[in-house]
Amino acid sequence: MNDIRYVCLSDMHLGEEDSLLTEMDGHNVNPLKANDVMELLAKCLKELISKNDGPEKPTLILNGDILELALSEYNTSAMIFERFLEQVMAKDSALFDKIIFIPGNHDHHLWELARETQYVDHMTEDPNIRLDQPWHKTEMFLLEKNDKNEDKYQVTSYFLDNIIERRAKLNLGERPVLRDDIHINIAYPNFGILSPDKDKCVVIHHGHFIEANYCLMSKLKSNLLNTSSELPSDVQLFEAENFAWIDFLWSALGRSGDVGAITETLYEHMLDRDQMKKFISKVAKNLAKKYRGTGPSDYAEEKAFKWILEKALNKISESERNLKGLPLGEKAVNGMTQFLTAVRNQIIDERKGVIPSELTFVFGLTHKPFLHEFNLEGFEKPIAVYNTGGWVVDKVNPDELFGGAILLMNKNLDACLLEMYREYEGEHSRPVLVKQLNGSGELSPFCSRVESLVQSEQKPWLDFSNVAHRDVKSRARRLEIRIKSL
Repeated sequence: MNDIRYVCLSDMHLGEEDSLLTEMDGHNVNPLKANDVMELLAKCLKELISKNDGPEKPTLILNGDILELALSEYNTSAMIFERFLEQVMAKDSALFDKIIFIPGNHDHHLWELARETQYVDHMTEDPNIRLDQPWHKTEMFLLEKNDKNEDKYQVTSYFLDNIIERRAKLNLGERPVLRDDIHINIAYPNFGILSPDKDKCVVIHHGHFIEANYCLMSKLKSNLLNTSSELPSDVQLFEAENFAWIDFLWSALGRSGDVGAITETLYEHMLDRDQMKKFISKVAKNLAKKYRGTGPSDYAEEKAFKWILEKALNKISESERNLKGLPLGEKAVNGMTQFLTAVRNQIIDERKGVIPSELTFVFGLTHKPFLHEFNLEGFEKPIAVYNTGGWVVDKVNPDELFGGAILLMNKNLDACLLEMYREYEGEHSRPVLVKQLNGSGELSPFCSRVESLVQSEQKPWLDFSNVAHRDVKSRARRLEIRIKSL
């Protein structure tokens, strides 16, 4: 019961130059090499998984923003994803049996590709049937369905599967190649796991639907129609109303040539308040010069442009990523409450009205790892909430709220959060920590076992901490130089 059965990672942002998992050659991304942090992360995972007593390999759950499709090109992100798979799914030493991929906002387009491919396949199944409308979600409990060989519930990623196929065909001598029998199943927007007794349930969602920015079209509809509720109570509608908006702004615009480069510049400035003010002033001055009136001074025009830009960008930048001092703000808690109402309805629908007595909710998005309990109406017990953080350094000044974590679970869905690193300005690195949501303070047998395996003062754990600490500082310096040069 203490074997690791599920490993959940999120927000790797492979391809983004600020990601700790992206190799850099000077100022350029090198997609052909796994960097030190990625290699050591894989070694740490191997150290844990190799100690499992049973023969079963765990399931790897990739919870969104794994590939950076907003601020990086397809080919770059795809190749660095190859490097990651080579580390954890090598032909003769694969760490995992299955891979579940839950697209986020920055790789949302992978869901669009998957669902459109699935729909085309559906069209050709029976030419005599009336075509359904394309759907915007998958079944939540995919593993339960797959165990019963209900293949119709499987949604594979044509794009990601072909990345695997391309690497599996290679013979690179001493360099490992991928297993040729791997398929990546897509779950969206939620992936659910049930304990053997069906009394515990874990729901994993990238997290974008708990924030207002990603539900803007639903809110706009509500305002236009003057409805009583701003957000839908159906998971399908969350996506159906907002998918085009999410895909455009967070999963496509950054790849749009020179426009994409401007988008990335704007994004980087928005993540730092001081730099954003300087950026707004500079843009306002340029606009005033371009559209100057007949008067001797551009001051009035500059002031007007500055006011408009501040209003627009401040609104866009009001996200959990920019919230200081708290792992999760009040607005996000309210958003989570509303989204979990829709999640509860999805569970009721798929489980024929049966709601497990214990619910765990796992998300990423904010890049701030934490664990907490929330009391929510409609659930018998407090909900355990885990955030898996992220792997991007996108602020000039490191902030200890930010960092990367891995959620580990056993077959019974006992969970612990493996906090791999925090942004930290001190001279020495912080060790990898094992954390559990337990009011008594006493670790569960599962977490105790994980803690015994994490020898933070020994290899590979110490090497990982030192390298991650070094790279956090170097990425912050690179970002500062890049922002100031713009």
